[in-house]
Amino acid sequence: MAGRTNGGRTLPSLLSVTLRRGLIAGRAYLVIGIIVSLILTVVLLRTSHGSAVFVATFPLEVPLFATLGALGGMILFVGDRSKGVLEYLISYGVRPRALFVNCLLATVVLSTIVMGTTLIVGLSGYVATGHSISSTLENSILGYTIPMTYASSLFAATCGVIWSTLSTPRMGLNSPVGVAPLLGVAPPVLVLVIAEGVDKSAYYYVTGGAALGFLVLVAALLVASSRLMSRERYLSPM
Repeated sequence: MAGRTNGGRTLPSLLSVTLRRGLIAGRAYLVIGIIVSLILTVVLLRTSHGSAVFVATFPLEVPLFATLGALGGMILFVGDRSKGVLEYLISYGVRPRALFVNCLLATVVLSTIVMGTTLIVGLSGYVATGHSISSTLENSILGYTIPMTYASSLFAATCGVIWSTLSTPRMGLNSPVGVAPLLGVAPPVLVLVIAEGVDKSAYYYVTGGAALGFLVLVAALLVASSRLMSRERYLSPM
């Protein structure tokens, strides 16, 4: 997103640069998320009673790994803040809000890469093994997998960014980057556990309700960030 210098000139958008740097910064998490999700997808397709297991489990597992693979945006933001890069950009007229939004957009792109790759391989393999995509599987993906992927990814990124800007580094404490994966995978894991234990008739209420609930929570965090993250919060703590 563009900003303006003190002279009134419009700065070029930093979004494409942020996306490219986010891919580089989070490449390890991105590769791990894709590889592990594909391995588990193959395992689900090859299990006995594979169709029933795949339909029940595959849509619930995708957000776990998509969230893990989407940490590059937050890693980039935290690293740039600690190194003074954000402070430098702000001094040249880039709006702090644009830096935050670019981080979240990078998170969305990275999570989409993992989710899209997993869905394409998983559904293609499912069809190739002689099954057809049922309305149950379709509803699970549209009503839970896709919204929960973005909700949990943005939840982890938003919490990590806000935490990093509000905290002061101290010896012996882990950084937000180290804890963010736990924040991101917690929602899908919680839903996975609950969904497996409820009656089938309540399945969509649990999954759909959870996805909607975390989307609302992310929206609340974004609203709160406008108050918590003043311009000074983007400056290097060093």
